Amino acid sequence: MQSLWMLAASFFFALMGMFIKLAGTQHNLGEIVFFRGVPSVLAIGFFALYHHYPLLGDQLKTHARRNISGVTSMWLGAYSTTLLPLGTASTLKYTSPLFIAAALLFQSYYPGILRQQWLRFGALGLGFIGVLLICNPFVDNGLHSGALFAALMSGLMGATAYLTVRSLGKLGEPEWRTVLLFSTSVLLTGAVGVGLLGISSYTWTSFGYLMGIGLSGLFGQLCMTRAFSRGSATLAATLQYSGIIFSAMLGYWIWLETVDTIGFMGISLVIISGLAATWYVRNLRSAPNTSKG
Repeated sequence: MQSLWMLAASFFFALMGMFIKLAGTQHNLGEIVFFRGVPSVLAIGFFALYHHYPLLGDQLKTHARRNISGVTSMWLGAYSTTLLPLGTASTLKYTSPLFIAAALLFQSYYPGILRQQWLRFGALGLGFIGVLLICNPFVDNGLHSGALFAALMSGLMGATAYLTVRSLGKLGEPEWRTVLLFSTSVLLTGAVGVGLLGISSYTWTSFGYLMGIGLSGLFGQLCMTRAFSRGSATLAATLQYSGIIFSAMLGYWIWLETVDTIGFMGISLVIISGLAATWYVRNLRSAPNTSKG
């Protein structure tokens, strides 16, 4: 059952990317980010108020760090999604496990680790080679270089947010509060963006796209939380890469987006190395502390 929750989460997040790309033809980034936060704030806020839960806890500084990195990741991801093929943008945003594994390797560095952990270093190296193949800086592949960089930075900032969420979990913060405060930050920054970028002309269709962003993001978040909390975190983290497949299928179905051979090789390397990095991170957490001599 847990696998179905994670597959559902990946599908909803792929849908969110699709709606972002559709809305991006008629609305600015401020409006896109604002509507991403609205359903989550309303639904989870109502849940908290109904149960008389305190909306603010004692870890506001940690929440602030998490929200800064997470909101930055969301803005960069939304920007890249509006300009790149859906599958390409999704793949680069899923590089977060590579950055997390690289950070953990750096934190645990000691003389001789390269010799002992050469497979894990090799997996990270292959992952970033995959990124280079996707971006293909030596060939004019028609992709927006700024959007490629933004998607990659979205993955990096997403990794930072994920590590901070881990800290919040260890501090005992409930998941609903973490999601609520993050969604509130998303909504507020979106409102600032609307103030700076203006309000576009709305149609029922474009409004539907914007609501689709918020609702699919909310359902994806809820399904992902259930998947990680009700079973193997390793299985859930592995299945989240199905989001790349869903995104590529939606991109082909709606926009006839295809990937050339080099890009396909790059996507494959990112997925394989991402799975290896996920396996490494999970095993590193569960491994007992031992002396390195």
